[in-house]
Amino acid sequence: MPTRSCAWVGLLLGTLAACGSSDDTNTSTGPGLQKVLFSSSACKKDTAARQMMAHRYGLLAIDSEAGLDGLRCVAWQRVAADEVKIDLYNFDDACGATWAGDSALTANGTLELHIDNPSCRVASCGKCMYDWSFDIHGKMTADQAMPVAIAIDTCKAQQSTKLMSASLGSEAKGIHCTLADYGALAWQAASAGTCGKLGMPCTGSLLCGTGGFTSTGTCDTGLTCDSSAADNEPVCLLPCTNDDDCPRTDVWSCQAGLCRPKG
Repeated sequence: MPTRSCAWVGLLLGTLAACGSSDDTNTSTGPGLQKVLFSSSACKKDTAARQMMAHRYGLLAIDSEAGLDGLRCVAWQRVAADEVKIDLYNFDDACGATWAGDSALTANGTLELHIDNPSCRVASCGKCMYDWSFDIHGKMTADQAMPVAIAIDTCKAQQSTKLMSASLGSEAKGIHCTLADYGALAWQAASAGTCGKLGMPCTGSLLCGTGGFTSTGTCDTGLTCDSSAADNEPVCLLPCTNDDDCPRTDVWSCQAGLCRPKG
């Protein structure tokens, strides 16, 4: 039976538990497709599990993770007219899950990506961020934008499916990013000691502080604590005067004096 995530107050009284995940590759087929390969990283706040599985799992479409801290991204690479590789980067869900994935192509051209935890077993250590990758073979429209529907089932029929939408651009290779889930970032930053760093929660907020909600905090030298994206979710951003000041211009742009995700 699935276990519940720890409450914030429980978090403060205990130590952060380590949780892992399988990255075994699953092969399947789906409507309109010939073959779907899926793989998952370990829980990214579990340093030991991540290092142990590093030689077995690698992103397919993202060449470099530099400048992606604090972001949730959908990246793609069209290898041929009948193959596309997709990375779902820094997506959040339950700790300790073992993920499987499949895909289908609908009649209206929407690419459906389904990530499932078949065993329904999770660990009571809050949220984790994962990277999920698909290598999809089938007859798909080349050189055109493609809508994507993402469904995450932590425990089918027992928990609600998390639904999200995205889009692959018409380019052969690309990436779209937004700010990652704040709760998952807080768990990640507290575990990895990255509170106050670029893209991460400000020091003083939630798990990076006393556990209380706040819209203020402090950051490493040269960064600004900003909560304009959402109340009580302050993150550390880089001041800028133009896009070239930002960590990487494909995912960040200079908006109101701070580097923010393009979306």
